[in-house]
Amino acid sequence: MAQRRLESLTEDDCVTLLRQGRVGRIVYQDDLGPIAIPVNYALAGRDVIMRVEGGAKRAAMEQPRIAFEVDHLEEEAHAGWSVIVRGPGREVPIEQVPELLHRMDGMFPTPWASGIHNVWLQITAEIVTGRRFGDYESVIIP
Repeated sequence: MAQRRLESLTEDDCVTLLRQGRVGRIVYQDDLGPIAIPVNYALAGRDVIMRVEGGAKRAAMEQPRIAFEVDHLEEEAHAGWSVIVRGPGREVPIEQVPELLHRMDGMFPTPWASGIHNVWLQITAEIVTGRRFGDYESVIIP
């Protein structure tokens, strides 16, 4: 039986893939345990930027560390990749948003949900890791 080998991605490869995406999952702990919520995002350098209305995502920024995950899968081809960013989060003060916009190279987070999304959040990328499916390898099943 042939299966694909998992390959680790370099940090540069991970950032390149993150720049291609627009929706990822913010991962944090709430009162019920770990939770992953989809959000629109953009990058400022390696940092993940989101615009939200507030609520639980805003509260998640108070945790010492949170994660952000983006992936792409092609089921028919059995191909895909996944990137995870880990680090502290923070709410960006509104007076710092113009400087942040300059760091985003014209790709801004555009929320799909209705509402006023005037709370800007940032995850500082301390650790960026990823993997993808590589070449096929033969697997012998006993």
